[in-house]
Amino acid sequence: MNDTTDTNDITETLITDALSHRAERTPPPGAVLAALRRPRRARKPLLLVLAAAGTTATAAALVVTTVNGTAVDQVAPAQRLTTTSAPAPVPVADVPTRALDYRPGVMLDGYAERERIIGAWGTARLYAPGSTDPGSPLVRFGVLTSIAGDVGPKVEDAPVGDRTTVGGVPAAWFGDNLYWNATPDRVLSVSLENVTGVDVRAQVRRIADSVVADPTSMRIPFSLNDYPHVVVKGPSAADWTIAGTSNLDDVGYDVELLRTAEAPAGSTPTTVAGRPAHYSADGFGLLAVQLAPGFQVRVKPNEFKHFQGGSVPPGLHTEHASVEVLARVAQALAVDTDPDVAWIGTP
Repeated sequence: MNDTTDTNDITETLITDALSHRAERTPPPGAVLAALRRPRRARKPLLLVLAAAGTTATAAALVVTTVNGTAVDQVAPAQRLTTTSAPAPVPVADVPTRALDYRPGVMLDGYAERERIIGAWGTARLYAPGSTDPGSPLVRFGVLTSIAGDVGPKVEDAPVGDRTTVGGVPAAWFGDNLYWNATPDRVLSVSLENVTGVDVRAQVRRIADSVVADPTSMRIPFSLNDYPHVVVKGPSAADWTIAGTSNLDDVGYDVELLRTAEAPAGSTPTTVAGRPAHYSADGFGLLAVQLAPGFQVRVKPNEFKHFQGGSVPPGLHTEHASVEVLARVAQALAVDTDPDVAWIGTP
């Protein structure tokens, strides 16, 4: 029986091959299961979505000033616009959501859902007795959506000895990972990672046979466009981390949501759309915006590559992102300040 590393490599190769057929979905090199995302050039700007009680969003164009009124990387006067009316609240219903579609009906003893991944390729739910950090034992359940049309034929064309069925539909083993064509536009998968002392294929089969429809949707904690990559995880609903990537104007950004009011070390106070913020020029630049008491979003560039093959924005080859650039990104984000985390730690 193949070891975990081999089966994970097979899974990554399978998804990467499927994405390679769709150039606009092909991610940069790296761990596919950890960082798949799809950039898109044409995107509708989004306002900050503040779901916590008493918070509002603003439609104002960017104004960046320090707390004491001195400009930081001051915006040219022609760019500094203000609203002509009071900002209106943005309802929680406006937070983007992602359908979950399916869930396992049974799980390994002692395992609970600890992590969800939202990507351009679909979704993944990770079940573990504790941490889902690299090397930890876990069960990964995936729902492939946008690339189902590419992965589905691979399932049906697998070597005869690897073919099987799940619920009467075509399925195939890729290493110790089981994939099946639940519907023409949904390919499901189950795999065990770093799990010892069990018959891996027998447990994968047991979980796969138990899968049922899941009509619920998950609120996406943050997004710059329709295809963010977001990881929500933690040991419990009271102790979570939310981070991932999204892109704006074909530049990738790391985004992190934090339960804190602390400023990044060495940062300078500023404001973004009237909200307290701190900017650090260290590295490629970092902006932290306080969206609510004890709730902060941090944004920093992670890739100055032009995803669609055009030219890189001026100065981004070697220079850090200015406060104006990061503030524009922060204002374009749709952020849910009441993240959907109640599922963490449930069976």
